[in-house]
Amino acid sequence: MKKILNATALFLILITGSLVFTSCNDFSPEKTFDVAVLNSNLLSRFGGKEISDKLQNEAQVYDESQKKMVASSYQNAFKYDISNLEIRLKSISEIPEDDDNKEILQASKDLFSYVIAKQKEGYLPIAKMKDEKATPEQIQKAIVDFDTSTQAEVDAKFNKLMAAGKAYAEKHNIDAKFGI
Repeated sequence: MKKILNATALFLILITGSLVFTSCNDFSPEKTFDVAVLNSNLLSRFGGKEISDKLQNEAQVYDESQKKMVASSYQNAFKYDISNLEIRLKSISEIPEDDDNKEILQASKDLFSYVIAKQKEGYLPIAKMKDEKATPEQIQKAIVDFDTSTQAEVDAKFNKLMAAGKAYAEKHNIDAKFGI
């Protein structure tokens, strides 16, 4: 009788553990769509307009010790924004990939990876120019050059994700609006 009780208890523990593990890692189609596709809204202003807007405002980063935004250099402000995108990319990468979600996950990772790399290569040098008091003309030329070298590629990656996201949303009856 004791063996049966032990076996039953072990079975119940395994079932409970399995349910807890499954519920903690539950990536429903809606959750997958939210993380992989909706997070890309953060990238919709990528390029010259975003850079120009950020350079017009005071540079700030979040200070964990003070629990508030504090003044910083433009380079540090851009690095802060990039680190937030890296966190989003990590959350996308944590979704288990399968045949159903593979296309949107790969398109999302491709877009985020590209934007992060280009922000490091382009945004940071432009921010440094601002910090070092370069002329507005020099900064504007760097922004135009950046857009010229990146905009077509980022648009293609964004469009690929939107097409995959739309197909995924339709397949899983997810109420999502595209092209607004």
